[in-house]
Amino acid sequence: MKDNKTTYLVKIGYLLDLTDQEDEEDIEKNILRVVSDDIMITNGKTMKWESTSAIKLDPETMNCGRCCNCNNWVTDREKPNPISELNNGATVDGNLLCDKCLPEDHRWSF
Repeated sequence: MKDNKTTYLVKIGYLLDLTDQEDEEDIEKNILRVVSDDIMITNGKTMKWESTSAIKLDPETMNCGRCCNCNNWVTDREKPNPISELNNGATVDGNLLCDKCLPEDHRWSF
């Protein structure tokens, strides 16, 4: 029997800055407690919680960094392994820029 439903995977990204080692150790447990409830959206449908994950951003080993202009987290879409949950960006003249700070004629500019 064919199911006539269409299912969407909705990904929502949050950034969390931690300064305390103890906070970092408990991050997975605390995030799960906060986001594990189902979410009601405007038309009365419910988005059901499916999973949660957290990754520690490391610009030295991952395709991410802070925009040189506005300091927002960004991933360089022109390099391998972009992080899809971060803002799109690219490197121009050696500076990593987010989509809003890129030159208007740049293909990743917003």
